[in-house]
Amino acid sequence: MAADAMPDHKIKYAMGLGRPEEIVQCVQMGYSLFDCVIPTREARHQRLYVFADGCETPDGVRRADGKFYRFHYTMDDKHARDGRPVDENCDCELCRRHSRAYLQHLFKVNDPSAMRLATAHNLRFYGRVMELLRDE
Repeated sequence: MAADAMPDHKIKYAMGLGRPEEIVQCVQMGYSLFDCVIPTREARHQRLYVFADGCETPDGVRRADGKFYRFHYTMDDKHARDGRPVDENCDCELCRRHSRAYLQHLFKVNDPSAMRLATAHNLRFYGRVMELLRDE
């Protein structure tokens, strides 16, 4: 693998991937810098990342099957009157201040803040994954 050929003191950059399980695999191979559009693309399609039950731990994100997360589908009818945050354990602006129902409403009326909040949430999810990978 290319990471093995690089000196340890050099930053290892992985491009062209970006699903959460791919990020985990690359970190395990020594990569530390990534560039991808996936968090933004998923937000644009109203798909937000949340940790699967019991997986918001260093061991959880290292699951061999890569199933440490799931999608929250914002436009599901069940969220129309749901006053809970997208993720109870997330500290992003969306989860701290707004409900699932409110986010769905923002998307329905094409409010640009829906995309901003959803993207920020997905980026924070990626940040939380990286924090857990560093907690060894």
